[in-house]
Amino acid sequence: MKKHLLLVLNLLFLVFVCGFEKHSPSDDKRPHYESPDLVVGIMVDQFRYDFIYRYWDNYGDDGFKRILKNGFSFDNTQFDYAPTFTGPGHASVYTGTTPAMHGIVENRWFERELNLTTYVTDDPHAETLGSTTDQGKMSPRYLMTTTIGDELRLHTNMRSRVLGVSLKDRGSILPAGHTGDAYWFDYETGEIITSTYYHDELPEWVQRFNDRKLVEEYLGKPWEPFLPADVYLESRDANPVAAAFPGQTSPDMPHNLPEIVQHTGPGVVAETPFGDKLVFELARAAIENEMLGKGDFTDLLAISFSSPDHIGHRFGPSSMEVQDTYLRLDYELGKFIRYLDERFGMENVLVFMTSDHGAAHEPTYLKEKNIPAGYIDESESDALLRAHLKEIFGIDPVAAYRRFQVYLDRDLVRRAGLPLKEVREATARFLPELEGIAGALTANELLSNEYNEGVRALVQKGFYPPRSGDVLYWLDPQWMRTRRSGTTHGSPYSYDTRAPLLWYGWDIPPGRSLHPVFISDIASTLAIILNTPYPSGNTGNPINDYMWK
Repeated sequence: MKKHLLLVLNLLFLVFVCGFEKHSPSDDKRPHYESPDLVVGIMVDQFRYDFIYRYWDNYGDDGFKRILKNGFSFDNTQFDYAPTFTGPGHASVYTGTTPAMHGIVENRWFERELNLTTYVTDDPHAETLGSTTDQGKMSPRYLMTTTIGDELRLHTNMRSRVLGVSLKDRGSILPAGHTGDAYWFDYETGEIITSTYYHDELPEWVQRFNDRKLVEEYLGKPWEPFLPADVYLESRDANPVAAAFPGQTSPDMPHNLPEIVQHTGPGVVAETPFGDKLVFELARAAIENEMLGKGDFTDLLAISFSSPDHIGHRFGPSSMEVQDTYLRLDYELGKFIRYLDERFGMENVLVFMTSDHGAAHEPTYLKEKNIPAGYIDESESDALLRAHLKEIFGIDPVAAYRRFQVYLDRDLVRRAGLPLKEVREATARFLPELEGIAGALTANELLSNEYNEGVRALVQKGFYPPRSGDVLYWLDPQWMRTRRSGTTHGSPYSYDTRAPLLWYGWDIPPGRSLHPVFISDIASTLAIILNTPYPSGNTGNPINDYMWK
């Protein structure tokens, strides 16, 4: 009996030991309730998906290549609304929804009550901290929903830190949400600033950062190619649609920044790759001085790089300047990833990287290659529309005609005894008759119908009645609003709406997916990782299961 009992005890001991070894916590995946110490969201303004691979051969090993080799890429990520601009893009990523819900329909929109155009982060009640200009009179007051950062702060009783940094105010303010901190660039003075919405005075560490005079240092030498010029095989040798910097007679590289700054002021650094370098330095300073990632709760740092957008608008996506910008961005990204790894260990940091919109190839360039394309002169189409409506109704009912939106003077229409719906319908019928305009929808149609696919569905998700026009329209593929130079964005087509979406660090496995996902899915994916509620207006879906199959 004792022998049998001893045998049973030995077997139980072996089972226990083997089971313990097999299920040791060191061998298991991280418990689902644990979150990273720091989340770093990286947005690159005007980042076309194909730029990752277009310049691949000249990237280093520590930037994009490191992330793609060791992280997860969603190669079929789209914006699920139109039009695509910087304000809506940043808001949609961090709120997990579209302009129809978060209310950021554009960078600027027409305010009927005020009869003027307002700016997306404008706040007359806020004051600038860090300079004497008005560039700090900003806040997120127009953002109608919470962000993932707001939910993280609420979830931890405000013990998590959330911070946004960018050159553009909207690139830092909208990601930081209502409860985070935001810092941005004063294009007049070259200083990093914030507003009284966030602080009573400029934090000391930001003043010390400004005292480093990095902008002055960066503008003290020419912008020359990062690599030997003969390796820029993906760029155009001559770029007829590029615009020269003030003080330059040619738009071609190199660019004599010490001379250019005499004509422009320090804000011109934003139109060079050194604007990105400045933001990387600001991000490091924020991490160290705010002790991000070192507390008991997850912190979130939202970084937005605005220089690629400025450079693309001036030079166009096929320019040597854009290629050089991404080669330098890759180099600085590699340095930043190494910094995060050394400071925290990448197993404790979650990085995601995406864009706020893409960009179109210049119609002039496409037409040279026999590809249908063109420009629409908005002032001409505005005049034609007004003349047409006046011929029909006897009045000019257009209050504002701005990119992709027509606002009617509703008081004038009412006083004339005209049905508003009828004037809207006449406007929507006429616009597609103009060359380059593909279609239009009235506010009545957008409010009463539900579109599930195609361009109309994208337009509907970009429609927020209190701020959108009475008629929304879109252009033909490869058509662009007239520009003096470079490129622009805002169309419902893939060159504007397809975005990179990369995840790296923490528990992210290597891999890629071609499953259709949307930019609005990012916030709910983060909510699952952080164990927080979704943002208040969330309409996206978590995509975690595609990474952890």
